[in-house]
Amino acid sequence: MSKFSFDDTETSGIWWSTNVSIRDLCVELKVDTSCSDSEIVELLRSIAKSIEVNGL
Repeated sequence: MSKFSFDDTETSGIWWSTNVSIRDLCVELKVDTSCSDSEIVELLRSIAKSIEVNGL
């Protein structure tokens, strides 16, 4: 994922809006569940691994 820079001065379009949407949903999840940042990171890694293994 290192090829994606989410600095809004360098990124635009679908990649930037996807990043913003995912971050917003993670914030909402954190508020609703009181989970930690590391738990959200673990969830996102689990989702990424599932996509690597099974595709979309």
